Amino acid sequence: MNLEIRNERRNNTIYTDDNTMYKIFKKGYSKNDVFMESFITTYVESLGIKVVSIEEVTQIDGQWAFKSNRHPGKTLFELINENPEKTDEYLNQLVEIQTSIHKYKCPELPIQRQKFTDYINISNLDSSLKIDLQEMLNSSPKHKKVCHGNFTPHNVLISDGEVYILDWNHATQGNASADVARTYLWMKLYMPNFADSYLEKFCEKTNTSSRYVKNWIPIVAASRIHKNNPEEIRLLRDEISVVEY
Repeated sequence: MNLEIRNERRNNTIYTDDNTMYKIFKKGYSKNDVFMESFITTYVESLGIKVVSIEEVTQIDGQWAFKSNRHPGKTLFELINENPEKTDEYLNQLVEIQTSIHKYKCPELPIQRQKFTDYINISNLDSSLKIDLQEMLNSSPKHKKVCHGNFTPHNVLISDGEVYILDWNHATQGNASADVARTYLWMKLYMPNFADSYLEKFCEKTNTSSRYVKNWIPIVAASRIHKNNPEEIRLLRDEISVVEY
């Protein structure tokens, strides 16, 4: 195969040829996680949400891979970088797409609250802090909305006027504001000048209090800290430290 690298991420690399896209996972990546992502993507696709449909789960040179039809286009992240004068328009589009996802329900998806609990428990945070975070989580409203779990401009592909949502491996059913808190944290890291504008747009569109969304930030930050991503760890610790007792 004569493949061209399209995007390289922490756990996988995207390759394309004329008609096909391959998402090739790093060596040693969990087989269970590969098939779980394919199942979740298929469930979400069945709802009518536009995804890059997985045509085949295979192995390439001993590495797990998804084979999909190629959709030539650009991500919102690329478009923002290429057209900074249109950033406000693209942020509006980002919020519009994210809130449209939250309108769906899918009982087959993992439970957001349980995933947060599991990740907080395996973190190296202080045990008393874990208890406080769990109490915050237990007292939060219980919703069952489809949540992407890693909704960033990188994961929104625009192709021939159509919108495709990528990378559903973190998807759950749960609270939309927790999903937004995750996006907000990502933007504070990688698009800090636009993080507050993004949150303001979401809150205005959904009539949600920004304080309500921010109450989720320590929980979401704590659920990610076990990954030990060097570029995230400092911000996550800072956000967890603002827990109000």
